[in-house]
Amino acid sequence: MNFKKWLTTDRKGLGKDAAALALPLALIFALGPVITGNQSILMELAVFIILADALNIIYGFTGYLPFGFGVFFGTGAYGTAIMISHYNFPVAAALAVGCVASLVLSLVFTPLLRLSGPYFAIASLAAFEVVYLVVGNTELTSLTGGPYGLSFIKAYSPNTDYAVTAVVAVFSAIIVLLISRSLFGTALKAIREDRFAVELAGVNSLLYRNYAWFLSALMSGLAGGLYGWYLGFFYPDAVFSLTEFSVLVIVFVVFGGKGTLFGPIVGTAALFALYEFIVLYFSGLLLIVFGILLILLILFLPNGVVPVVRKVYGGIT
Repeated sequence: MNFKKWLTTDRKGLGKDAAALALPLALIFALGPVITGNQSILMELAVFIILADALNIIYGFTGYLPFGFGVFFGTGAYGTAIMISHYNFPVAAALAVGCVASLVLSLVFTPLLRLSGPYFAIASLAAFEVVYLVVGNTELTSLTGGPYGLSFIKAYSPNTDYAVTAVVAVFSAIIVLLISRSLFGTALKAIREDRFAVELAGVNSLLYRNYAWFLSALMSGLAGGLYGWYLGFFYPDAVFSLTEFSVLVIVFVVFGGKGTLFGPIVGTAALFALYEFIVLYFSGLLLIVFGILLILLILFLPNGVVPVVRKVYGGIT
């Protein structure tokens, strides 16, 4: 495969579009802590944006929806934490290992991509549960901490981690833009619209889906590693949360507009505020509210908010 040709990007208006994506995010993360006085919430927002962009690559561009997407987030968090707590790795090296761990896991789960539709979604959920149970197993307490979790207080550096995570969130949006403008992204979108027609044209759709899967897992693992570093202490339910790091991220992407540039960011920013409000005052209603919201979106706004806004006002999505 000619990777140089494969990654060729349409540069027309690229700088303008990149600035339109990056500058608002940079301003939010730079001024947010000063305005709100709550860095932790903005840290979570940055993490969710990275996850939403990562999910957009596999779901938005290819149409393959992994219900168990959060497995890569949790694996990145644990991979990073284990390297720091057990082997005294520098944070940067530990984050790299966490990313590699998520990438390796995605390699293990590549057979799932031979499935499609609800079969793929349910199989990814089963894979999530398997990894979650393994990590929380009491037999692995010496390595993963089992149900008691891991702690690495010496590596706790919230200001640095927030800054790094904010930068990664901005670059994750740029990565989605570059993919969208590349031949790779064009092929993924074609697979989403009609996989069989693409294969009849001589394109190996499985290979393209695999690469999208790997990149998505890598970005998710990095988000998990950064989040784990920020927390300094966590247990399995904190980073292998099906509700937060799979279901909610899916709703964010669907609400904003899957397969678009601004969709994951807009959806995350808009619904993250609702998420925080419900968790604070009505935590027992979280799944009910977002479940109803997802149903309404599928029925009445299947393409999300951003495409509707584009039709009215124009501009990039």
